[in-house]
Amino acid sequence: MINNKITDLNVLLQTLDYINEAVSITDVDDKIIFVNNAFLDLYGYRLDEVTNRTFDFVGSEKNNPELMRSIIQSTIDGGWEGRLYNTTKSKKEILIHLKTFSITDKYGQVFLVGITTDITKDVQKDAKLKEAQDRYKNIFLELNDAVYESTLDGKFIEMNPAGVEILGLDNASEAAEITITEKFYKSPQDRKLFIEQLKENGFVRNYEINFTNLRGEKITGLNSVNLVKNPDGEYIIRGIVRDITEIKENENKLKTVVKELEELNIKLHNLNASKDKFFSIISHDLRSPFSSIFSFSEFLKDDINELTKEETALFAEKIYEAAQNVFALLENLLTWSRIQSGKMKYEPAHFSLNNRINQIIKLFEYIAANKKITLSNKMSGNTIAFADEDMISSVLQNLISNALKFTNSGDEVFITNNNYTDRLEILVNDTGIGIKPEDIDKLFRIDVNHSTYGTNQEKGSGLGLILCKEMVEKNHGSISVESQFGKGTTFKITLPRDEKLNESLINLNS
Repeated sequence: MINNKITDLNVLLQTLDYINEAVSITDVDDKIIFVNNAFLDLYGYRLDEVTNRTFDFVGSEKNNPELMRSIIQSTIDGGWEGRLYNTTKSKKEILIHLKTFSITDKYGQVFLVGITTDITKDVQKDAKLKEAQDRYKNIFLELNDAVYESTLDGKFIEMNPAGVEILGLDNASEAAEITITEKFYKSPQDRKLFIEQLKENGFVRNYEINFTNLRGEKITGLNSVNLVKNPDGEYIIRGIVRDITEIKENENKLKTVVKELEELNIKLHNLNASKDKFFSIISHDLRSPFSSIFSFSEFLKDDINELTKEETALFAEKIYEAAQNVFALLENLLTWSRIQSGKMKYEPAHFSLNNRINQIIKLFEYIAANKKITLSNKMSGNTIAFADEDMISSVLQNLISNALKFTNSGDEVFITNNNYTDRLEILVNDTGIGIKPEDIDKLFRIDVNHSTYGTNQEKGSGLGLILCKEMVEKNHGSISVESQFGKGTTFKITLPRDEKLNESLINLNS
């Protein structure tokens, strides 16, 4: 019987050697009676080095002394469980989980049993995990970008403080009341396409959204999202929205500045072209008629007594023609100067185009008759225009003068019109020599010096058509030309039909 009990005890002790936990058995004085192999492996001792020793040799100064003194009594009273620091033979400090209880044999002798588990690595992992969780939690809370989770049908689940701020909410709970489809997308179809792209790729990057938050602020954001599964296995959207409103505003400001610089560059280019044109006129176009005046007047002064009446009349006519050219050129220069300096006021009013054109035709009757050109007003009805009458008159005088200049004897110059609901067109037509196709684009350009002689060798400065274009545009109209070389030319002026339309164009242009 005794042998059987001894055998049972040996089996028990051998079994304890095969478990992973470190097991120790001590008496009530804390002296070690038995330890298993796991205990020896954990602490690095041999069996003879620990037998009959108290547990002080594996203790650590980090443990609370009062706690250490209470463990034996707690074990006797029913058991103790908790964490302690221990030291191995190699002086390595470990953190253990200790569970103790007491057993009493049939002789009344009490033994204390301890089961020790090394939890150092687990605690280190937990600490690292907690550190990572804290770090990412801080990032989530402190990030300036909106971080959120939402359902596929467009309901917010969670949102960081930056998201609350961007949406103009008082707290994150209010986000649950917002429907993403209605708030961030121009149409449900846009949201549908977004979700289809997300399901197909598993992500969407830098999707631009524009919305107005609850504070009424217009926000532009870049939305980058991933499709993920939550712990319940359901697909949700995890995303981040970067507020790029200020970047967009700066981009728009930059675009505006670039556009202004481009416009300034064009103005500077035109200013230089205007300057070149001005000096070209001064140096050449004014000199030519003055040379004629000086030459013919010198003949008259020196040889008046020797000239016949016919010769005197011819010289006087040449001087008169040259003086007319100088006067016309100076008039154009003064008009051009007033436009460039902004001194020409735009004063629109209703007036009869028919009456005004009839008055202009009377001014050119002599020139037309002299060249044997038929000059007529073929406008239909009494057309009322709303524009600056003086400007439009100057434009028509220039165009009619040009038509007469480039029309041969026996041909015709006539004015017609087209009346539409929103605009009217005045057409100055001639059956003259026409314009070469390669020269048409040069007519209204200040930076191109283009001037040709008329059918009677009339000379122009090329400034008249440029003035026409600027004055028509000041009246919120347009001017264009159609021509067949050798057959004739039509200049078309388009003006707003009535005062209301003109005002709308003024507001639009301003």
